[in-house]
Amino acid sequence: MKGMSKVGRWANEHKHAAAAILDRQTFYLDVEDTYRGVKDIDMMPNLSPQNLVSIEIGKDFMLSHGYIKNNFDVHKWAGLEFLEQAAKELLEEHWRKVTGEKLRDHTELLEKARVLE
Repeated sequence: MKGMSKVGRWANEHKHAAAAILDRQTFYLDVEDTYRGVKDIDMMPNLSPQNLVSIEIGKDFMLSHGYIKNNFDVHKWAGLEFLEQAAKELLEEHWRKVTGEKLRDHTELLEKARVLE
């Protein structure tokens, strides 16, 4: 989920680039057509009722065609705790990066100030 969240955030920030990648595996006419199809879509993973129904349809197809052997409850499988954990870890990573950069800059300034003394 953490990887999917990173990809989703990147795709939301770079819709044309994401459309170029998605165009290779979609039914759209070309990259611009793919872009028009995805420009208003939030690419971040979520457990909306619509997405869960889509997963259920895909699971049922794979089960009926032998791609998966065992049936399962999509709602139990798509546990919210995994999405919440991924969001928490991404937030913590971002916080460490942002505060770490500021602390490094602060340390460099202190060192320069000491040299000037």
